[in-house]
Amino acid sequence: MPSSDNPSVGLVGLGNLGTAIANLVTTNCCEVIGWEFDAAVVEEINGQHTNTRFLPGIVLSPSLRATTDVRQVFDGTSIVFLAIPARFIRPTVQPVVKAGLVRPNTVIVNMAKGIDVDTGLTAFQTTERLFPDNPCVMLSGPSIANEFARGMPTVVMLAGSSNADLMRVSRVLDTRHFRTRFSRDTVGVELGGLLKNIYAIGLGLFDGKGITSLNFRAVYLTIALEEMTRIGVAMGAQAETFAYLAGMGDLLATSLSGQSHNRHLGELLSQGSDLASIQQEMGVLPEGYGTLRIALNIAEKLHVSLPLAKGLLDVINGRADAEGFIFSFIRDFVED
Repeated sequence: MPSSDNPSVGLVGLGNLGTAIANLVTTNCCEVIGWEFDAAVVEEINGQHTNTRFLPGIVLSPSLRATTDVRQVFDGTSIVFLAIPARFIRPTVQPVVKAGLVRPNTVIVNMAKGIDVDTGLTAFQTTERLFPDNPCVMLSGPSIANEFARGMPTVVMLAGSSNADLMRVSRVLDTRHFRTRFSRDTVGVELGGLLKNIYAIGLGLFDGKGITSLNFRAVYLTIALEEMTRIGVAMGAQAETFAYLAGMGDLLATSLSGQSHNRHLGELLSQGSDLASIQQEMGVLPEGYGTLRIALNIAEKLHVSLPLAKGLLDVINGRADAEGFIFSFIRDFVED
């Protein structure tokens, strides 16, 4: 059994972010075993120490071992990271929980962002319900995987109810270029990473139309942060959380990144592509699309006004064109 000084770490989901985090941990402290559904990815990681599908150009540590058997991820590990799309969390890990294979002192770190359409639960809320006997931690913040995997610096947020649990997780993550900060506001930290995807779509709309003014971007992102804070507080988050790394920091990183899938969705929409063709091109619609619809539904029930988010949905559904949205934004927000 691993000691607290030499923890063993598991990871569910060797996509872009998951692979980058797993590799970070191996270079920092210990071995990692990671689960991935795609057998070809598992074979490549184990045989060539690369993941060209999800994290091209990065040589992975031999201390990262991949498997298609999710049970191995929970076998004796003291920390397990969840890095799969929110809708896959329950069907992937519930059989392991029901089989009693999860030790009660294993810390579960959720990195997924999403809201379950059927239950209305966020990814972290789903995680807490699946692992009621385990300490659960939320990780979010400006964490573009292709950047920190190459040693570029960033700082992210860890949120949970116990500083001792947060310290356990930070010890396997903190390096010279990747640092963590603590919060007790799990709701705000999760929602910051979730809601920013919506507004990254909007910035893509502007970029697709050639509106690259820094003044305009500053105005748009400021108002987007205001909307994020408004709905976040209504859902139980602390307002100050959105002014820090998990809110403003993640919004800026995702919206301004040329690698952002949500921003690229906005660019394609502004160029006249419909959702069907975009899904065919991208493989799967980015998280911001599903989050947008659910957030507006929640906002309606909580009597919260989200005019920017509503305008984005109108563009996506064809009720307004991108130019109409842009100029209504200027008229309704900038001139007032």
